[in-house]
Amino acid sequence: MAYVPRLDDSGMLNNFHWYSNNNPYYATGYGMPNCTAYAWGRFWEVGDPDNTGEHKPNPNDLPGYYDGGVWWNRVNRNVYETGATPKLGAVICFERPGYAGHVAIVEQINNDGTIITSNSAYGGTYFYTQTLSASNNYAWGSYVFQGFIYNPYSGGGPTPPLSIPTSGNFPWAIYLHKFKQRNNIGKFH
Repeated sequence: MAYVPRLDDSGMLNNFHWYSNNNPYYATGYGMPNCTAYAWGRFWEVGDPDNTGEHKPNPNDLPGYYDGGVWWNRVNRNVYETGATPKLGAVICFERPGYAGHVAIVEQINNDGTIITSNSAYGGTYFYTQTLSASNNYAWGSYVFQGFIYNPYSGGGPTPPLSIPTSGNFPWAIYLHKFKQRNNIGKFH
């Protein structure tokens, strides 16, 4: 099954991946907006394409800690692979010395080495995307990249580039729509 990136918040409100007692952050009063509640819910959603909660188990082995900055050091490496190379659906982990860290989900990997992540911010923005660059080790502001926690249900590979036809009858409107969607141009539902 092909990876389906989440580039907006469509279908999130009241979705059980984020709004149920199965999400430990929601269950303890630290639900959305919150980077850890979001990342935990999205990680589960990626492995649950039929949206039933039964397709793949929820990610109980992800760290249940409210500071995203500790996920990297506390992830169960007997369950989840980790590394420094981005993969679709992976959790990207950041520390912020002296402050809380951050976690997000890799939604798109671009040919130029940038990645697009989906995010939420504790007490702040409900959902947003961000483009980060490999050329500066995915750093942003005072946040320092730690690594990726790979989602075993995502397929893991990069988003394939769109092929451009050179001849024949081709539905250009569909191509343009997909191009804009993959490059996060405009808002799509």
